[in-house]
Amino acid sequence: MSLLHPRPQRGMLDASMKTYGTSQLGAPLLWFPAPNADDDSGLILAGTHGDETAAVVTLSCAMRTLQESHRRHHVVMAVNPDGCQLGLRANARGVDLNRNFPAANWQSGDTVYRWNSAADERDVLLSTGDSPASEPETQALCDLIHQLQPQWIVTFHEPLACIDDPHSSILGQWLAKKMALPLVTSVGYATPGSFGSWCADLGLPCITAELPPIAVDEATETYLHAMIDLLSWQP
Repeated sequence: MSLLHPRPQRGMLDASMKTYGTSQLGAPLLWFPAPNADDDSGLILAGTHGDETAAVVTLSCAMRTLQESHRRHHVVMAVNPDGCQLGLRANARGVDLNRNFPAANWQSGDTVYRWNSAADERDVLLSTGDSPASEPETQALCDLIHQLQPQWIVTFHEPLACIDDPHSSILGQWLAKKMALPLVTSVGYATPGSFGSWCADLGLPCITAELPPIAVDEATETYLHAMIDLLSWQP
C-alpha cells in the first residue's frame, strides 16, 4: 500500500492542527502534532522569515502528499505568519525573529540583511527586538518547544544552499545527501540571538536547512520527496 496520496487528493491539508499562540497582528500560530509521535520525534519549522516562501509551500506539499498516519514529526509551517502575509523578512513590528531568541549571545540594536540574494551587501535594517523573546512569535515558539521537548529540530530557510549542522549528525548527513546540498558546520558569520544559538544553549540539536535561491514551483519539484522522507524519518 502506498504511503502517498495520489496527486488529485493533495488539494487540502487534512492534518489536525493546534494553536500555540498569536502573532503580533493576531494571526493564529499553528502547529501540527505528529500522529505517530514518540520519544524520538522531532520538530520541523519553516517560515521564520516571511520572504522565504519556497520552503513553506514545499513543506505543505510534502504534508499533503504523505498520508497523515505516517507522519512521525511535529511541524510548524509558518513561524512568522504576519511576515508571510506581508512579504516581510521581519514580523509586523520590523523585528527579525531569527535575532530575537533568548540566547546568551542576543544583542540589542539593529540587524541587517541583503535585499535579495544578488545584493552585494547586507544593508537593509531590521530590529533585534526590545529584549530577548520580546516578540509574541518568538516567545510562543520557545514555550511550544519546552512543552514538546523534541529530540531534534530542522528549521528551513533560504537562500544559502547548505545544510548547517554544527555537529554533523546522522540526520544532518542524511538530509544533506537527500537534498544534494553541502553539509557545513557554520554559515560563516555571527548570528547573535538566532534560533540556532538558543537551541545550542539548551543542548537541543538544531539543523538549519538552507534552500538555494529558488522559485516555489522548482522547489516543490526538487525537494518534495526529501521533505516527505524527513516527515517520516527514523534514526
